[in-house]
Amino acid sequence: MPDSDMNWNELQGEIKQCTKCREEGFSKVRCPDIRVPTLEPQNVKLLFVSEAPPLNTQFYFYNEDSNDRLRNRIFGILCDVSYEINSINDFNDAGFYLLPTVKCPSARDGRNTAPNARVIKLCAAEHLKREIAFIKPNGVALLGRTALQGFLRLCKLWDVHDSVDLGRGTVSEVAGNVLEVKILDKGVKVIPSYWPTRRHRKYHEISEHIRLLMDEIHF
Repeated sequence: MPDSDMNWNELQGEIKQCTKCREEGFSKVRCPDIRVPTLEPQNVKLLFVSEAPPLNTQFYFYNEDSNDRLRNRIFGILCDVSYEINSINDFNDAGFYLLPTVKCPSARDGRNTAPNARVIKLCAAEHLKREIAFIKPNGVALLGRTALQGFLRLCKLWDVHDSVDLGRGTVSEVAGNVLEVKILDKGVKVIPSYWPTRRHRKYHEISEHIRLLMDEIHF
């Protein structure tokens, strides 16, 4: 269950100070990381769940002083589905929000790398679970493998796994399939999709998945 008196700023303050990966000996994780959302979520209709903040930059998505690639791609995808979003305030006001599955970057040989399964499991359980419980979105778009694996972990914690068929957790198996799950006391529609990099041969399908989810939640 969510913390009954949970305050968003307090929750984000905990995340900014979290060193659990270090305590667990996950040496590839650079923690703590202070890059948290700059706006409190309100009336979120569609929550995007991404991977993790990138390694070699002090900025990530919510800092508009940076030319963030993920933000540019998400705004472009929303433009494809007829939403003109030019700023984080536009994004927030329109009922969108974005959270990373893992709150700190991972490194291999000094370069950015995807978080491993143990890190995803820990961070999803410690932080993402409480964030989603606070937000209570109508729909969730899982962007890529890390988001899908984190959501699988949450399904077990929320005891909704009997109503969810995500196969072996491979994005290509389930991308574009709308799932209906009960998170705490609310029914939520969830769609797995691909990580939004233009190098992905199915990049064009992401906007189709978002449009499908929007139809399902009557956005």
